[in-house]
Amino acid sequence: MKKKIIIAFFLILIIAIGIIVSKFNKFKNEPYQKTPFFDLFVAKSFYKKDKERPWEEFWDNCWNNVSEENKRPVEWISNPKDFEKLDSIYLGFKNTTNEKFYYVTWGEANSRIRISYNVFKKGKIDSIPFGGFGCGTGIYITPLKKGEIAGGKFLNPLLFNPFTNHYLPLKNRKFPELFKEIYGDSVAIKFEQATYSLPWNKFPSQMIESKKIIISTEKIIKNWKKGNYKLSPEFDKDNEQAFYVKDKGDYELSSVYEKKE
Repeated sequence: MKKKIIIAFFLILIIAIGIIVSKFNKFKNEPYQKTPFFDLFVAKSFYKKDKERPWEEFWDNCWNNVSEENKRPVEWISNPKDFEKLDSIYLGFKNTTNEKFYYVTWGEANSRIRISYNVFKKGKIDSIPFGGFGCGTGIYITPLKKGEIAGGKFLNPLLFNPFTNHYLPLKNRKFPELFKEIYGDSVAIKFEQATYSLPWNKFPSQMIESKKIIISTEKIIKNWKKGNYKLSPEFDKDNEQAFYVKDKGDYELSSVYEKKE
């Protein structure tokens, strides 16, 4: 009798393991994950019927803002002085919670960072488009454990025209005028990163955001005049799209644009 019970137990165990392996193999082919982490598999398998936090909403909630008490504590790592130079900058964020969470990426840190700007012109404030990203093809989530940092270097976002996301014409003598026309007297930059939480995490899925970094455009122009910028092949040729700015709600060529014959 005892032997039959043991055999039955092992048969049930083998069947259960087979079902789990089969479901996990199916789970591997689903989007939004390059590596099939087992905790994500558990979350979908056992929490998808949770009326309060259905699985289908987890991904969408990555992009949401939350109340102050539910904000995920992270430490943003950057040097504001770096933004005054027309070169690469370092940006990272550190998980300062006691739990693992996931962040949205294209495979490299900062590859799915949103960048929002506030421009100050003669005491007035204006917002301009974030220099973020387009389609979501190929994105997935990757984990960040307690104490880990996701970060890396990327081109100073102020080297782009945020209206068209083309490189600004660094070699063009009109660069200072164009830069002032776009970024005003000073510009405040804020970074945002979509993060995903498991159902048992304390902090929900959300968009985390950095504090604003305020940069004087005069300091950038001064560095440009000194030649303190990284001249990459991307800047060898002026692109007309780099001169487009927002004027009365429409995108128009900058007033400083000079058509080259």
